[in-house]
Amino acid sequence: MNAKINLKRSGPNSFVPAPRAVRVGDYVYTSSIYPIDKSGHAIGVDERLGEAGPSLMEAQARHCLESLKEILKEHGSNLDGVLKADVHLVDPADFYEFKRVWKEYFPKEPPARTTVEVGDNLPFHGCRLNLDAVALAGDSKLKRQILKDPDGADPLEVEWASMAVRAGNLVFCSGFTASDFKTGLGVGKRPGFPNYGNESTMQAEYVFSRLNRVLSQAGTSLEQAVESQLYEPNLLTFHDVDAVWGAFMPMPPPRSSMGVKGLIVPGAHFVPNLIVLVPDKDHVKEEETNKGVPWHPVKVRKVNFSPSIKAGPWRFFAGQVATPDFLSVFTTPPGLPHHLSDIEEQTRYTMKMLTAQLEGNDTDWAHCYHIRVYLTNPHRDYRGFIRVWREYFPDPAKTPALCFIPTSAIMFPGPLIEIDPTCVAR
Repeated sequence: MNAKINLKRSGPNSFVPAPRAVRVGDYVYTSSIYPIDKSGHAIGVDERLGEAGPSLMEAQARHCLESLKEILKEHGSNLDGVLKADVHLVDPADFYEFKRVWKEYFPKEPPARTTVEVGDNLPFHGCRLNLDAVALAGDSKLKRQILKDPDGADPLEVEWASMAVRAGNLVFCSGFTASDFKTGLGVGKRPGFPNYGNESTMQAEYVFSRLNRVLSQAGTSLEQAVESQLYEPNLLTFHDVDAVWGAFMPMPPPRSSMGVKGLIVPGAHFVPNLIVLVPDKDHVKEEETNKGVPWHPVKVRKVNFSPSIKAGPWRFFAGQVATPDFLSVFTTPPGLPHHLSDIEEQTRYTMKMLTAQLEGNDTDWAHCYHIRVYLTNPHRDYRGFIRVWREYFPDPAKTPALCFIPTSAIMFPGPLIEIDPTCVAR
């Protein structure tokens, strides 16, 4: 019998109806952190100083990381306990300025990190980034272990992020592209041989082989992946990446597969964002379950992800969209485009479907500690999503941590929103 994991939620954010963070057992998951002031306005710089003053990214990144420090302090933790961060940039040209500040706050053994370009689509206008993080609680007895690639290049000089960080039974992996961390991409077709090989397949084999070398340092592998996101600038590369994904992960983890505006390394086709289990007698990756879901992704679409996975007390779920059969989309009547809200109807449908899925897997929204929400048109649809969110969670102090990621596309046309929850057993 697995011990019950308790949840403890911070107070709500000022402008987002969700707690600043949720503690689940030894881990603290934050909601998205934005560079905004107490009025909800984006942090700015004194433009009269011009280039003699700090860059806008420097000011906003510093504000986000100071906010992270304050949030972790509520749980007796600090930046030394950060395991992983997800960073969403409006423009990849800002990455170097961001990294300079990041390195200042994490001068040694930095956490794992996934960084993607999302475009100017954040809900607070003028923000150049948002980020969210997972850290160890201050009274946790777990040890933070940095994992490295024993045979490959070190990412520190160019990325200033660790390959992966282990704490307890979970390994939090960086979402790195197929980079050699020296010149750019580390793999591709040979010049003069355009018809030999497939660059998406080459990149996937490169990334997953490297991750398996890293994970071997903790006695695990990609076969133990339990949660994942797949980010691609061009979804036409999906099929090739997914085929290699399935070869490395025969019991695939739940996944959200999302289009993003871009990645940090030019020419990169994807990054995987993964949590991997280090199994023991109380934490075993169980067979996938599609309880509460009327379809199965492999049977319907021949794609390699599981609707949900159990691992001891943990419940991991794939991102869900408003589809009754994984073939069509639930939408408002096309003949009434101005009478109903498509985003609200799709959000309600998705939440209703997820409710059944959670309850079919021994959990519920009260035991959900973290949600990723993806919107394809956030400037139009963010308000509508929030309205339905408040229907399900009228008390913002009792919601999961809410992480918002703008996306350029969802895997097939029609869905406007994808929701990706993670829970513990009741």
